[in-house]
Amino acid sequence: MTRRTLTTSAAALLTALGAAPALAQTRAPQPTVVRQVIPQRETAIKLLRPVTVQFQDQRLEDIINFVKDFTGADIEPKWIDDNNADGLDPDQTITLRANGISALQLLELVLEKAESEFSTTGNTWQFTSTGTLEIGPKERLNKHRRIEIYNISDMLIEIPDYTNAPTFDLNSILQNTGRGGGGGGRSPFQNTQQQNTFNVTPMEERAEDIRILLTELVEPEQWVDNGGDAASIRYWQGNFIVNAPDYVHRQINGYPWWPARATTVTMVQGRRYVSLNMNASFAEVEGFESQPISAVVGGRIVRSDDPGGGG
Repeated sequence: MTRRTLTTSAAALLTALGAAPALAQTRAPQPTVVRQVIPQRETAIKLLRPVTVQFQDQRLEDIINFVKDFTGADIEPKWIDDNNADGLDPDQTITLRANGISALQLLELVLEKAESEFSTTGNTWQFTSTGTLEIGPKERLNKHRRIEIYNISDMLIEIPDYTNAPTFDLNSILQNTGRGGGGGGRSPFQNTQQQNTFNVTPMEERAEDIRILLTELVEPEQWVDNGGDAASIRYWQGNFIVNAPDYVHRQINGYPWWPARATTVTMVQGRRYVSLNMNASFAEVEGFESQPISAVVGGRIVRSDDPGGGG
């Protein structure tokens, strides 16, 4: 098929004759949608792929490598080495079964089982500024901190409770209106001379109450005010200035780049946990779909779509 292009004069002539006006129309350029790339978000999306798998006495290092290969995410385990006594043991064996959970939830289960009996704070995960997922003991993750400023002004507003407000006399207004007096200039409010008094808590005290609540619910053993050395918090002009690792910031305010509808906040034994989730519509936008996977389990391959396997 040969494509012919009309010249400007020919197109104008056709328009004047009323023939094929569509050919003479100029299509407006379509705007280009540029998607902002956030490395932490890209890693989180990869780690939310669903997985069904069973591990039987499998080495921790092999499990971490499996998650890396399956998701394509950049994961950096904090292993025990000559310079760090606190770390994950690559030869520790793990036994667990997971059915239809995200790869990130699988990592959380593995990290929980891999906790050392000598650890006082346990294992967790966090993102670096380049989007890498760090996993390991909190003692190791505490080396990487950042400062965030949280505005809490809306939480400091104290609405007064007026218990001695004037009475509104509707009957007197209706009576005066019925007489044609137009209200007679009488105020419908009674007891207007009474004053309302209420106690106002100073703003600094309200901020301190919030600070105490926060440090008791979010990683209480990590705060400097509680005897830890990983996180500090100070109040200044309606803001909390927090210097802490990423896993602490995550539990305070989640991630601004992750949809609120896909963030779950739970309380377990008086402690706050923030989890990332992904619904079907979000997965379709990002191009993910369910697919069977395989994993090395006890020296054999178990597939999620195998009725006799790990499903």
